[in-house]
Amino acid sequence: MQKIIIKNFAAIEYAEIEVRKILVLIGEQASGKSTIAKLIYFFKSLRDDLFSQIYRDTNFTYLETTSDIINPTIQKFHNFFGSTSHLPNFEIVFYYSVEKNKFLKLTIDENKKLSPKFGHLLDNDFITSVSSIKRFMHQQLNANNIGEQLQLVYAEEKIRYAQKLYTLLDESFESYQAHSLFIISGRNATVSYSDLFEKYLFASIQSSLEANIKISRNEQTIDETLMLKFMERVGKIKDIFKILGHFSFEGIIDNYAKNEVKEKLYEIRNRINEILKGEYQIDHRGERIVFNTEEEYVYLSNASSGQQEVIRILQDIFLNILDDVKVLRIIEEPEAHLFPIAQKQLIELLSLMVNHNEDNQLIITTHSPYILTVFNNLLFANRVVEKNPSVESEVAEIIPKDSWLKADDFSAYSLGNQSVSETTNYCESIFNSEKGTIQQNYLDTVSEILGGDFQSLYSIHARTFARR
Repeated sequence: MQKIIIKNFAAIEYAEIEVRKILVLIGEQASGKSTIAKLIYFFKSLRDDLFSQIYRDTNFTYLETTSDIINPTIQKFHNFFGSTSHLPNFEIVFYYSVEKNKFLKLTIDENKKLSPKFGHLLDNDFITSVSSIKRFMHQQLNANNIGEQLQLVYAEEKIRYAQKLYTLLDESFESYQAHSLFIISGRNATVSYSDLFEKYLFASIQSSLEANIKISRNEQTIDETLMLKFMERVGKIKDIFKILGHFSFEGIIDNYAKNEVKEKLYEIRNRINEILKGEYQIDHRGERIVFNTEEEYVYLSNASSGQQEVIRILQDIFLNILDDVKVLRIIEEPEAHLFPIAQKQLIELLSLMVNHNEDNQLIITTHSPYILTVFNNLLFANRVVEKNPSVESEVAEIIPKDSWLKADDFSAYSLGNQSVSETTNYCESIFNSEKGTIQQNYLDTVSEILGGDFQSLYSIHARTFARR
C-alpha cells in the first residue's frame, strides 16, 4: 500500500491519505484537493525524471546520489511548486510501500532549502546495479572508432541496459505504470480552439517554461507544466484518430487489438457513444460528433461544454485499453458539465480502465456527490456478489461486471468539511472498510445539506397555509 502524509503545506494543516488503486478526493473549492493530487503526481512521476537524469549523465561512471537523485528531486519540486524560501516549515512524506518502509520525505532546512530524504528506496543493491549501467554507458561514449558491426552491438546493449535501468527504478519505487498523466480541469481548451491556436498556445507555454529554467526563476509553474504534458498527450491522441477516423474502426480492432480485449473495445465504443449522444469522427474538416446520419453533425468546437470536457478522457480510456498499457491517471473534476447519468457512465468506464490491469491507478478530485454515489454502487455490486455468488448474472444486468470495484482497491477522503460538520477534521476518510462502501452517514449528510433549504422553505409554506 502507498500513503502520503502532509503537514503544514499550502492550505493543508495535516492530511494522511492511503493511495490505493482508486483514490477519490472530495471537498469544497480551495480545500486542497488539487494540491494533494499534484503532490501525489510529483512523487509518482519522479521515477521518470530520475531515469532521464541517470541515463543522460556522462559526468560520473557510478551513481552519484547528489547529482543523479537529490538535485533532480529538488529541481522538480521547484518546477512544480516554486521556491521554498517563503514557506513555513513543512513535512511531506510519500510511502511508495508502507509495508517495506520505502519513502521519500521532503522538509526544508534552516536556510529554507528543500531537503529530500530517501528511506529504503536506494539500497546498496540498487546503487551497485545502477553504477554498473552507468559504467557501460560511459564506455560506449568512448567507442566511436569501433567497427560498424560492433556499434550495432553497442546500440542493442544500450537499449537492454536502459530497460534494465527502468526495471530497477520500477522495483525501487514500487511503481509499474508505463505512462502517467494529470488530466487538468478546463481541458476543453484543447477542443474549442483551432489547431493553429493550440500550436501557438503549446509553443507559448513551452517557451515560458524554458525561460523560467534558463533564468532560474522559482515561480510556480506546475499548471503550465501539467497543461504542456496534457497537450502533448492530446496531440498524440488526435494524430492517432486522424488515421483511424473514429471509434468505429472494426478493422483496426480486429487486426490490432489482442483477442481478449476486442469485445471489451466494442462495448467501450458503444458506451462512449451514449455519453457523447453521437459518434465522434475526425478528418481534414476537423473533429465533430455525428448523430443519426452523416449529414447530421456538430463540430466539436461548437458542441456542448460537457461533450468538450469529456472527449479527451474518453479517447484516452479507449487508447489505453487498445494499447494494453499500464497507466496512472489523475483527473480533476471528471464530472465537469456532465448530466448525472453521463457522470455515472464515465465513472463506470474509468473503473473498467483501472480494472484492466492490476497496476493501473486512478486518482480523482471532485465536487460531485453523484460521483461518490456511483463509486458506492460499483463497490456494493462487488460486495453483493462476494456474499452471494449465485446472483452474479443479476447484478451484471444492473452494473457491468468489468466496472465492479474491490474494497481493498479503494480509498476516499473528504477535505475541508466546514459545511459538513464542525467536529470533523480537515481530512477524513469516508470509506467504511468493514462494509466495503462509502460511509452512508457522509452521503446522508451531504444530501441533508442539499435538501435543508427546501425543508426550511416547505416549513414556511406549511405555516402559511395553516394560518388561513
